[in-house]
Amino acid sequence: MPEAVPCILCGSARSRTLFTKPSGDGEPFTLAACRDCGLRFVSPRPSPDEIARYYEKQYFTTRTARGYDNYFSPAVRGEIERVIALNLRDAGFFPFEESLAERRALDIGCAAGYFVNYLAARGWDACGIDVSDDCVNFARESLKLDVTRGSYLDARYDRAFQLVTLWATIEHLHHPERFMEKIRAELAPGGRLYITTCREGVLNFKSLYGPAWRFYNFPEHLYFFSFRTLKRLLVRHGFRVRSYATYGSGFGRGGSLPRRAADFLAKNLYMGDMMLVAAEKANGG
Repeated sequence: MPEAVPCILCGSARSRTLFTKPSGDGEPFTLAACRDCGLRFVSPRPSPDEIARYYEKQYFTTRTARGYDNYFSPAVRGEIERVIALNLRDAGFFPFEESLAERRALDIGCAAGYFVNYLAARGWDACGIDVSDDCVNFARESLKLDVTRGSYLDARYDRAFQLVTLWATIEHLHHPERFMEKIRAELAPGGRLYITTCREGVLNFKSLYGPAWRFYNFPEHLYFFSFRTLKRLLVRHGFRVRSYATYGSGFGRGGSLPRRAADFLAKNLYMGDMMLVAAEKANGG
């Protein structure tokens, strides 16, 4: 049964309806905005058990506006690794990596494990966790990775991490605030958290599309952060933001000249409808 939710940033129960849009199977969902802090979220929303059906195997193997074109293919893997490398550069990862005596990392929502594999090849003790059986099986069997199926909130780890990542994951979570609290507790002093997510805001390419924006996929995507609201979430849970970048336009066909030009403008003018935020565990605690 769908549940109405208060704002996770300020606790307010006051929200306004922005619009209603159908899911992939035609079920209507409503995007709301908190009247007090502006955070946008789907409310009412399905429970975690109810939402699981939206992540069946075809989500990762059939190209739609809501899923991937065979997530397990070499072409998709190559594109994901290309974007990850750019994100790592923007996050200041490589100097950070060189400064570390220990290198232990966790990728939450790791999907097929491509980032876990990337780090393992660089000598990291890297692991991942994901809710998808198909993705976890692929990561374990095809890539031989340390990847667990389940909810991060239920997982237990015996050592602190120097790096935790949420690549295009936080928008899917029912309780981002609980994730932030647990991540901070499991980061080593000075540990880093990298987050990418779709970016709300007026001055970006999202504004061109309205309800047709490519990331308004309800109810797979439950939260829509601006940089301001994401920073507020991080600071509230003991993080300090180190850097911020935007990228992506969603304009035109992938690889086309118009798409490349739009993506260039999106990144260099901070107009992207995706954002990367690199944060650090504050106060060394």
